[in-house]
Amino acid sequence: MSLFGDHLRTLIDANKVNIYALAKSSGLERTAIHKIISGDRIPTEEYVQKLSDALPLSPEERQQLLESFSISKVGEFKYRQRLQVKDIIESITYIENTVNANTSSGNVVNSPSMLTANTTAIGHFAVNNLIKSVIEETITDAGKQEFDFVVSENYRYLYDELLASYLRHPQLQIRHIVAFKKQTDFLNNSNRNLSLLSQVLPFAFAPGTVYYPYYYYGPSNDTELTQAMPYFILTSSDRLVLINKDFSKAAFISDKDVVALYKESFDTMLNQSKPLIKLLNSTFDFIIHVNELGSDNDSHCYWIEPEPCISLIITDEIIEEYLRRDVPDRDIMLNLLRTHCEYYRSNQFRIINACTTDGLYRIINSGYVYNIPSELMTPFNRETIKQLLDTLRNKSEDGDANVRIRFVNPSKIAVPKKTFLGISKKTGINFIMHSKALTAGRAICVLEDSITEAFWDFAESLEDSGITYSASDSLAMLNSIIDEL
Repeated sequence: MSLFGDHLRTLIDANKVNIYALAKSSGLERTAIHKIISGDRIPTEEYVQKLSDALPLSPEERQQLLESFSISKVGEFKYRQRLQVKDIIESITYIENTVNANTSSGNVVNSPSMLTANTTAIGHFAVNNLIKSVIEETITDAGKQEFDFVVSENYRYLYDELLASYLRHPQLQIRHIVAFKKQTDFLNNSNRNLSLLSQVLPFAFAPGTVYYPYYYYGPSNDTELTQAMPYFILTSSDRLVLINKDFSKAAFISDKDVVALYKESFDTMLNQSKPLIKLLNSTFDFIIHVNELGSDNDSHCYWIEPEPCISLIITDEIIEEYLRRDVPDRDIMLNLLRTHCEYYRSNQFRIINACTTDGLYRIINSGYVYNIPSELMTPFNRETIKQLLDTLRNKSEDGDANVRIRFVNPSKIAVPKKTFLGISKKTGINFIMHSKALTAGRAICVLEDSITEAFWDFAESLEDSGITYSASDSLAMLNSIIDEL
């Protein structure tokens, strides 16, 4: 018996419904229902919806039944991993808002330092206070402001406090090393590497340029200098904090010899680690980066973004017409944008473009597209937009492999408003934060294999997971919006 079949049998028994009555009310055959319950048959989603409608289920019971169906179909590990990816995508909107809110607020108010040589903190509250003081001392250091650490992502207080400080003090140089697992944790049905990624992304989206996360494959106790205190923090003022495994004890040390020993250990670990992300700090850099990716014609990619990818159908003539006349080095920029759009047109880079109807309306109402910095272009007029959307529709109807537009179902996933995701097996996970300012855009590339594979699997499941509308429904929605023009 499958998990879904077992769950269905429990609900049938709990509601005192016989199979004959269920078959009649759902419009399904009794033999089919028996096979589903016994695990001899995996139903379609349409079958599951009909069974859910026929049973007198509460909203919670209905959700649990649908979840057990998804787990039975793909396995619990893959199901949970897809949820992790979905959570990361949805969290980016929160990260965008957090970055904007914190970078526009004032400086942090420093509390009086409680640091004294060789202090010991016992208890979570005391450890947190010690960490807060160490961070505040570092950001007010008159010299370098450096913060190196090897601490598990489970210590959320450290990551949250450090992020708040970094948002307000982007000159703070942060380096940290995390231990990734080469083999995913199938027993716990989770991908720990994805959990680590969700912790570092807020730092990567912040406007500072001195954040460097590194990773290596190894056990979670990252140093063998001491088993009692597996985690440590080093600051630019030659301070050391040792932290135990459950973050309930910490020791603050300023002894130069001990600090030097841990610095040597950190440098050794750093040399054995790889950079987790590649940062591109302007839209201009990103355009060049994407053009470089286009050198490989086999770079298939899923593209999840707020709006349909119009760059794919923008012609050289449109770029010439709408590129502003007062742009510095206009000839150079014109050639760059032509190359950028030619890359999209000539490469099989896009397998599917998942977008929102809100994003499409944004193009129509503003005349701007995210893929080209808005300060370079004058807004497209309504007629040009209609021509572009007509081309997009025609390519979709003709089955062009490069133009598979699917609108996301907002009840199933929230796509970020300002960030694109390019998912490729060869080029990794590319998070591109849009900005109107040419020098303020931000691109983050993650190349770790298990993270790339998890995002790729999520993207592969888009069309049959209900997260996006079907091809016919998406085309109908596109037609309806074009007709409004």
